[in-house]
Amino acid sequence: MKKIIAATGIILISCILISSYVSAGSPKNISSGSTITEEVPITSEPVKSGYIVSVFAGKIAIYRESDKQAIFTTDCLVQDLPIEDQEKLKQGIYAPTIREADKIIATYCS
Repeated sequence: MKKIIAATGIILISCILISSYVSAGSPKNISSGSTITEEVPITSEPVKSGYIVSVFAGKIAIYRESDKQAIFTTDCLVQDLPIEDQEKLKQGIYAPTIREADKIIATYCS
């Protein structure tokens, strides 16, 4: 059962990442009546940021480090973990890539 949950989590994370990369590349709609007041130069270097594995609504979640927005939440309850693991997650565990974040989740949810 745990392997099925872990596999499902990996698939969900992959789908979320793919959709976020696709939507990040598409232009944003500007509602009528809005005006652009400032031009922002496009840099050739992409923004680099990692991920934080932490807690959201009592469950383990992955956040983007750059905007502190949860992009994936598991069904694993933090309260079921040992106290020291709960504290680590509450402080947040840095992962440079989404794959590393997924590995961290797998250690807590298995």
